[in-house]
Amino acid sequence: MAKEAEETEETEETGRAGQVSGETAESTRETDEGRSDRSTSSVKDEQVGTYMYLPKRQKKEIERAYTVLKAEYEYEYDADFEKNRHFFPLLVQRGLDGLDGLDVSEVRDQLSEFDR
Repeated sequence: MAKEAEETEETEETGRAGQVSGETAESTRETDEGRSDRSTSSVKDEQVGTYMYLPKRQKKEIERAYTVLKAEYEYEYDADFEKNRHFFPLLVQRGLDGLDGLDVSEVRDQLSEFDR
């Protein structure tokens, strides 16, 4: 029973991890000034929600990477960089690209790093 409560708490936390305070799941369009305005399209309508269970260390690294990349992207391009619309698909695609061509022994070696 305690394990179920812990898993439920992790699920709720993971679900909230995709939200940044003040950030909504609406799509954006560029204005004349280059800054994005919100439109009525929701990221939930365009993409599939997926929950993942990650080690705390990885979650912390993801949050840090998002914060740094968001600040740099928005400063450089004066446009929004949304976690669910932009960052997570980029993160997953880069991860998939990194797995491309690995054989099972290389996958096992990579997984052994998580056991430490």
